[in-house]
Amino acid sequence: MTNHHSLSERITQHYSRLTESSRRVADFLQFNPEKILMLSTAEIAEACAVSKTSVSRFIRQMGYDDHPALRRELMQEREQGVPVLTSGVDDPGIQHEIQALEQLSAQLAAMEISELIEQMVRARRVKVIGYRNSYPLAMHFRQQLMQCRTDVDLLPLPGQTIGEDLVSVTEDDFVVLFGIRRRISHFEQLIAQLQGKPCLLITDQSGQKYADRVTHVIFCHMNNQAPLDSYAVPMSLISYLVNQVYRHVGPEAAKLSRNIARSYSELDELESS
Repeated sequence: MTNHHSLSERITQHYSRLTESSRRVADFLQFNPEKILMLSTAEIAEACAVSKTSVSRFIRQMGYDDHPALRRELMQEREQGVPVLTSGVDDPGIQHEIQALEQLSAQLAAMEISELIEQMVRARRVKVIGYRNSYPLAMHFRQQLMQCRTDVDLLPLPGQTIGEDLVSVTEDDFVVLFGIRRRISHFEQLIAQLQGKPCLLITDQSGQKYADRVTHVIFCHMNNQAPLDSYAVPMSLISYLVNQVYRHVGPEAAKLSRNIARSYSELDELESS
């Protein structure tokens, strides 16, 4: 997985080894790279509630000599057309959503997305996993993907543990794992169980520490300043992925979707529009 600017790539590579203060700086600068051009080291430190020394140490950890060296690299990337926030929306919450969506768009553009979609289409079965606040995302993804292909399972089943299901996952299957922050305590063990198997991890910026342990990863940046999280970005990602699968499958997906709609009608499950 390649992010849309080199600092972001370096952060992902080093995230698992960063201290808590360095991760604050990493989260801030990865989501707001333009602040490198706008703010001094002291101002970045104030924005992240860390010391100026912590910011300087973080910059060196990323492989830059100092703040000016990082600023020069970012200016060069801007000259080469790396996108910046384009919205003029004043509301901070809405502005964050738009910026996060722009980050997601740039991230997807830099990925080999066709390979990921192909794997999702060709897999014998797709297993979708999500716990806690990731469960509604996993459930929605499964419901949408079922419109495109058969053999899509949501794990774990209510009241069940997941060990026996993981054992049954083979290299012919594909796993979509949602891991938005406030993950379950054994999430790392879950990642370890899936290592070596085709898997897409959909996570927020704090899940970057798992990036090198899965075959595919997509980050949905969450707003650390808001008291309650918005799921606009992961929900948009779900829509993007399932529509890509639908287009790839083509007539067979359209046929499956029509059959599902016919079943709804025959069972009288939905109100008529």
